[in-house]
Amino acid sequence: MYTHFRNHIFFYILALSVFVVSIISFHRFIFEHDYMVGYEGVCDPNTDKCFVGCEDDECTKEYYYSEMVKYAPDLYKECGSDITDCEAASVCLPSDYKCSVIYCDTEADGDVCEMFTGETNNQIDSTEEGNLLQSNNTNNI
Repeated sequence: MYTHFRNHIFFYILALSVFVVSIISFHRFIFEHDYMVGYEGVCDPNTDKCFVGCEDDECTKEYYYSEMVKYAPDLYKECGSDITDCEAASVCLPSDYKCSVIYCDTEADGDVCEMFTGETNNQIDSTEEGNLLQSNNTNNI
């Protein structure tokens, strides 16, 4: 028995490590909700540089969005389990632990950006956007 254990010690240590990591991860994700959530946020193409999405395969109807990333416990605390009609889900609040709003960058993202060219074009350029994101984030990711 002792020689079997000694010959297969690597396997037993690996199996025990996988088991312990699985239990810790299960507790972290299921009970503590300790993870980041990414989703599409509200975006106004008149004032922001928005991503453009299509509601169907033929892209007959477009919608505008920003990319939101929030810490799950903050999101659950503010909105509950359904974030679809929650206004707090579309902004970074001062009480948020980790939060970011990502707007479209025409240089990096190219064709997926909304190129608004109306008379009331109040788009934020990339340097102002970075400063705005810094001031809205309480703790960057």
